[in-house]
Amino acid sequence: MNGSGTVVDPALDELRRPAARIAELSDRQEEVLRLLVLDLSNREVADRLGITERTVKAHVAALMERLGVDSRLRLALVALFHRMSNCTCDQWC
Repeated sequence: MNGSGTVVDPALDELRRPAARIAELSDRQEEVLRLLVLDLSNREVADRLGITERTVKAHVAALMERLGVDSRLRLALVALFHRMSNCTCDQWC
């Protein structure tokens, strides 16, 4: 590319918008999102949080709706982007 932009810029914009909405999540939704980043199954998330798998599915659906994404992978990418963009140090926090 010519230095005025990269192919990555549009992809980052697709993460930036939903990442800005993470602050609107409930504490429980944030907990579920953090565990999704670890690639845990619904059953594993449920076990860690002491809730039912059905409740986890409801949280995942609500997260996808609220953040405007269509997959668990995209949820994890948005969460990681949010974490990276709020890092104030020279390395990943």
